[in-house]
Amino acid sequence: MNKMNLRYVYIVFLIAVAFSCSDDEKPKGKYEHGAIIVNEGGFGSGNGTVTFYNTSTTEVEQNILRATATGFAGDVAQSITFKDDKAYLVLNGDSKIQIADANTFETESIIAGADIVAPRYIEVINGKAYISVWGPYDANYSLIDSYVLVYDLSTGTVLKKIDTDEGTENLLYNGSYLFASNYNYGGSSTLAVINPSDNTLVKQIELSAGPSGMVTDANNKLWVVCSGWNSGNLYRINPSTLAIEATIEISASPGTDLAITPDKQNILYTVGKSVYKLPIGSTSEASTALINSDVKAFYTFNVNPDNGDIWIGDALNYATTGKVYIYSADGTAKSSFEAGISPGQFKFK
Repeated sequence: MNKMNLRYVYIVFLIAVAFSCSDDEKPKGKYEHGAIIVNEGGFGSGNGTVTFYNTSTTEVEQNILRATATGFAGDVAQSITFKDDKAYLVLNGDSKIQIADANTFETESIIAGADIVAPRYIEVINGKAYISVWGPYDANYSLIDSYVLVYDLSTGTVLKKIDTDEGTENLLYNGSYLFASNYNYGGSSTLAVINPSDNTLVKQIELSAGPSGMVTDANNKLWVVCSGWNSGNLYRINPSTLAIEATIEISASPGTDLAITPDKQNILYTVGKSVYKLPIGSTSEASTALINSDVKAFYTFNVNPDNGDIWIGDALNYATTGKVYIYSADGTAKSSFEAGISPGQFKFK
């Protein structure tokens, strides 16, 4: 082969590689990377929204997911879960889950039905949606039938209702078990353990009042925060044996959210308007706060796994636009921006 032919082959090869890389790296949508803020909206007002924050440009875009072209996401936007380029927005007040493209946020379908009454969170495992459902209230406004609903996403049918204690809240799947915290505003005190391979309730682990937020640490141990009444607890649980390995008492009632640093070596929890950082090897609560915020209504927090920044949601008066405050990993204030009404959850993509 002469030099001219070799040069031609080389050029064709480069063009082919360029086109291949271009196809692989083509953006899937404008919301592919960044932070997602779920704003509950006012109860019964149907004005829950989703806010997008571009972590590269700091650009903010409001109300990116809508039930109708000119409306809002729905009534009480509770939580969002991402799985396989799908976004699952749980609408507690509307008793439905809105499914959208995770990168464009264009609505695709709705999960609803008689068994989905006041849903809270969702996990997607092997093509099945596991939905924590508070269920109906009695005449005294007490929960009477909470459960985890197993829903087949391919057929659109309910496979099973797994009964739990009342007020089933957060869900966490560690690859073996699905853990469901039974919160009920402190009225329940157990952690449900579900085996997704056969959809059975393996056990309900007795903790203390109000289990809610959960994370896994660098040793794959499960941590659960219990908000309690005047005080609370952090529990470290072995997810293989389901044994409680450590109990750390929090002298004041902690918040319901729990977060972890990017290296998974430190737990972050809140009390009032303050954020505390606790190494996973600790045996007692943190002595000083990492952040003493001056927000008006501390509503949620989380940690950005990319850089360790700590995000705090301020609901202000729960009726008008809320705010988000960003702190660096060492607790230094960095920036803030407006979100929707009652920012209640942060997810990072």
